[in-house]
Amino acid sequence: MIKPASLVVEIEGQRYALTQAEWDNLDCVEINGDNYHFLENNKSHSITVLDFDLAGRRCTLKVDGEIKKVVFLRDLDLLIEKMGLNSTQSKKQSVLHAPMPGLVTSIKIAQGQEVEKGTPLLILEAMKMENVITAPHHAIIKQINVVVGQAVDKGAILVEFME
Repeated sequence: MIKPASLVVEIEGQRYALTQAEWDNLDCVEINGDNYHFLENNKSHSITVLDFDLAGRRCTLKVDGEIKKVVFLRDLDLLIEKMGLNSTQSKKQSVLHAPMPGLVTSIKIAQGQEVEKGTPLLILEAMKMENVITAPHHAIIKQINVVVGQAVDKGAILVEFME
């Protein structure tokens, strides 16, 4: 029986399974801070870590001048995905409605911007309290339907997401 991979790395949507031994034997050397030198099949690569989210196991790398989005998946992540219980399998919203009537006091995003779940989108003031309205899931902002200073009713469409 083949032992499952200890780590799966997803780079720009393509997955690579690495055993612990393969992971331990990668020829990667830290140059300084966030800069690394990586040797693959006698080909040299320059890697810079631009962003790293330890909790989400995601990072953005600059590999030989190209930006790459990387996700590290554990066996548990793969099992959850296989069972259909991960958030990428759930239905995503195409619009975000105002949860309450209020006044838009700040917009934190721009059209075309890519946001992760929990990213602050705008501030809605209701009953003298500022409510941070966040992204319900990973998305790209298609359209912002409100402006700063605009009063909105409950249920009003605040933001539309690309599908």
